[in-house]
Amino acid sequence: ESVAFSLHCAIGVTEPFHGIGKWITDNSLLLSNLFFPVAGVCLALVAAANFSDDQAVVLAAQAYVVAFHAGAVFTHWRVGHHPAVGPMGPGIFVIFAFVIAALRTSIIVALLGTAFFAAVGTLLGALLVRPGGWKSRPLIESL
Repeated sequence: ESVAFSLHCAIGVTEPFHGIGKWITDNSLLLSNLFFPVAGVCLALVAAANFSDDQAVVLAAQAYVVAFHAGAVFTHWRVGHHPAVGPMGPGIFVIFAFVIAALRTSIIVALLGTAFFAAVGTLLGALLVRPGGWKSRPLIESL
């Protein structure tokens, strides 16, 4: 996880200079100029938190991983990316976070935590992501 998050941190923090995140999401994220750099910094913190000796810090990092990547799955689905390319990429990190939480607690705690934070991420995605093709429709139809 931490290697991937470090790489995505660099992409997110430098997003204002290259615009790849806005291009991939079809500029469907509200506040995308702010979202990607902030998400990049958060991913750097999570990458470091994964190496903590404190179990609570690691579990908090996994909660963020689940919420962030469940939101990413929703985003890729909402903008119309193919399931094999879009949602599956971030979706694997939800599974990784579940496994890490299960190894550190129990399967029941990991399952409940994963379900809760996946719902949080999906809800945030529903609030912050416009549907794919939104530029070609009247605003009232995009809501």
